[in-house]
Amino acid sequence: MKKTTSAFAAVLLLVMLAAVQQLAVPVVLADDVSCSGVINDLSLCLDFLQGNAGQPSDRCCTGVKAIYAAADTAAARQATCECLKSAYNMVNADLYATQTLPGACGVPLSYTISPDINCSQIE
Repeated sequence: MKKTTSAFAAVLLLVMLAAVQQLAVPVVLADDVSCSGVINDLSLCLDFLQGNAGQPSDRCCTGVKAIYAAADTAAARQATCECLKSAYNMVNADLYATQTLPGACGVPLSYTISPDINCSQIE
């Protein structure tokens, strides 16, 4: 069963990366933020984001912290938000899990991730 889950996650990640390359938003959005990098870090959290885990794993939180650290300017935070918004829609994430992930990993996110967030308003 675990091999099937791992294989599914790998295929899902490849599909997500391919989809990101199809977006109207360039892969490198601002400063050093790239959607493929954000999605790669976020892929460690798939079980939690899809409601299949009670708590995010340490590896997941390491990825969340890496995403947060890279978003060190307003432009980078807006770009990261756009990537997170796209990823949310691609993985059919659980809204509650998505919104609680930053806090569960000790990251003080200044906005709430949702499918309808206006990322251009993030400072």
